[in-house]
Amino acid sequence: MTMLQRLALPPASAPDAPERMHALIERTLELDRHVQRRARADLAALPELALAPGARAALGPKYPARAFAYLEELDRDQDDAPADEAALLDEAARFFRGAIRPQSRHSLFNMVPEPSVESTAAAWLATAYNANSLMDAFGGEALLIEQQVARKIGRWAGWPQAMGISCNGGKFTIMYAIKSALGRIAPESIREGLPRDLTILCSEGAHYCVEHAASLLGLGSGHCLRVPSGSDGRMRPDALRRMLDEQHARGRRVAAIVCCGGTTINFNCEDTREVRDIAEAFAREHGLPQRPYLHLDSVIGWLYLSLLDADEARLRERVPDPRGRARIAEVLRRLRGVDGFDSLGVDFHKDGLCPYASSFFVARDRRFMDELGDGSYRYGDHDFQYGQFRAYRYTFENSRPGQGILAAWMNLRRLGRAGYGDYLAGLHQARDALADALQRHGLFRALNRASLGWELVFEAPFAPDLIELAPSYQDLALGFMQECWDRVNAGYDLPLFSIVPGYRIDNDPGAVTTGFLLYPMQPRSDAQWDEAVAHIAAQFHDFQARLRAQPRALGASAFEKPIR
Repeated sequence: MTMLQRLALPPASAPDAPERMHALIERTLELDRHVQRRARADLAALPELALAPGARAALGPKYPARAFAYLEELDRDQDDAPADEAALLDEAARFFRGAIRPQSRHSLFNMVPEPSVESTAAAWLATAYNANSLMDAFGGEALLIEQQVARKIGRWAGWPQAMGISCNGGKFTIMYAIKSALGRIAPESIREGLPRDLTILCSEGAHYCVEHAASLLGLGSGHCLRVPSGSDGRMRPDALRRMLDEQHARGRRVAAIVCCGGTTINFNCEDTREVRDIAEAFAREHGLPQRPYLHLDSVIGWLYLSLLDADEARLRERVPDPRGRARIAEVLRRLRGVDGFDSLGVDFHKDGLCPYASSFFVARDRRFMDELGDGSYRYGDHDFQYGQFRAYRYTFENSRPGQGILAAWMNLRRLGRAGYGDYLAGLHQARDALADALQRHGLFRALNRASLGWELVFEAPFAPDLIELAPSYQDLALGFMQECWDRVNAGYDLPLFSIVPGYRIDNDPGAVTTGFLLYPMQPRSDAQWDEAVAHIAAQFHDFQARLRAQPRALGASAFEKPIR
């Protein structure tokens, strides 16, 4: 077989479109069958678990993983010869070893939902058609649909002229926001480089990538300052005012304030109206030409915008359970001032039922297109005629995938604003049903009752005599967590959940413990939630019984939080 034949590109003529699509579908199904076959073979080879006899009946929340050392694997890979068919199939299966399976009922590790069929098929089609969203001259209407996605979300926020950028992950949305802010407060920096008197502020609970984004943009992580938060997870107003005034007194210009719009744990969310008022008052009092740029890091919380127009009566109708309704109502209250912000972030792959990666930086208007440029071009109305629109002047990437654009648009059109509102209500319903299951079981205690999100953080009651075997409660908890992870990594169908070292109960720095995190991403029956809790409890009892029967010292562990 020639190399051209191996690549399915016959030298005479390529197959026409229907035949090629059929070949792609058949090949995808063939790869999938092999991936599933290998995973089931690995699962069948596992020994039976006494604590969970049925844990080998179906694939679990992760494809079976293997332990390896990266550098050793890289040194071992010296084969440059073409692979045969069997080897190619094995390579595809290897790619997914240890990957999370969000379709599993036991996938509770993080905000990773199973994407909709419609959005996944759309993303797959964009891949098959090999579309590049660089410019509309050869990208079709991808750039128009990109802006329609941004405009639709922007309208929910109260921005009738919103435009935006599709990108790969929430970190990019923050980078676009900071870069826009730098270009706005110091337009000369676009050509001359950043002056050293610029700084940005963010909430104490903001995502850990904000400093890295500042570093990547040349501002420096040391020029990113965190504002202390209160017990409700919001920036303390007095602390925000004080830090703004301090930076001004030191001759520094605050380019941006990055606000939490819902975090993974505790769902920290700023009062947007309060932050906006403080920023505007700061600018007035000091005679500044403009207030600091305001960005809402709402890659999770954007979903609440779907209900931002709902009054109390409509909210009661849409969210019947008073527990979920109270949480949603408080988030909506805090988001009432978002119409005065400059930009926000959206992750459709988190809670928009889209496959990875589908993120959007959404701005209130199109000014960002000039602020993100190189200073040699300014956008005008003529740029927005078909054949003239070019995104590369303001995007970090030139080769831009279209999968996230089409996936987001398919779900927005299929679900609509009301559908996403129903999905949000369903997530809170799932959270409350899981909390009820914990309470019914009686072993574990929910810790995050004050959280406004749908995650659930709980505490495990380790026996005092066992805590003495470890340097701390945290190390004992880490030992238990690692055992649970080891079983799931092996391929057993058991709950995949996470751990939160240093968890602040109700955001209180004086009430810190190690909690365990469950993230329900779709409603399930009470029986299914009861089963999940029972599986965790069985592993907990087994861990304590074996540790008591065969005491062993548990050393202090250096551990980076898996979810922050």
